[in-house]
Amino acid sequence: MIDRLLPIVASRWTRLVLVGLVVLGLQTTLFTDVRPFGVVAQLMLLLAVAAGVTYGFEVGAIAGLTLGFMYDCVLNTPLGLCSLVFGGAAAAAGALQFFIREPSWWLKIAAIVGTTFVAELVFPFALTMVGIGGWVRPRMIFVALGVTTINAIASPLALIVSRWTLKVSLGN
Repeated sequence: MIDRLLPIVASRWTRLVLVGLVVLGLQTTLFTDVRPFGVVAQLMLLLAVAAGVTYGFEVGAIAGLTLGFMYDCVLNTPLGLCSLVFGGAAAAAGALQFFIREPSWWLKIAAIVGTTFVAELVFPFALTMVGIGGWVRPRMIFVALGVTTINAIASPLALIVSRWTLKVSLGN
C-alpha cells in the first residue's frame, strides 16, 4: 500500500497542487486587499508562466491548466476560462525553449513579462466572448501594465518556486 502511495505523494503534480493551494490562499486573501500599483497581483498566473519558462511547453500547459482551474473554482466567472488563459500563457512562455536552448535568467524574466502582459489583455476579451461584457475598457491596459510590473518584480522568486515544485523526483 505504501509502495503505491509514495510515488503519488512525491509526484511533481502533487507538489504543484499543494503549492498552488498556498499561492491561491495568498491570492484570495492578502493580495485582494493589498493592491500594489492599484491592481490585484496575479500570483497564480505568475506561477503558471514561471512553470512554462522553467520546464517547457508541455509542463507549462499542464501547470497553467491546473492552476487556472484552481483559480476558476474561487472566481465567479465561467469555469474553465482562467484555465484556458493560464494554460495558453504558460504554454506560450514554455515555447521560449524551442527558440533558445538554454535561456538566461533575464530572458526567462522577459518571457514572463511578455506572456503576463498578453494574458492580462486576453482575459477581458475572453470574458466578452462568453457573454460577460463591460471588461474591455481603456483601463485594462493600465491593469495589464500594473500586473506585469508586479510579476516582473516577483518573477525571480517564482522561478525558484516553480523549479522546486516541478522538479522530477521519485516515481516521475
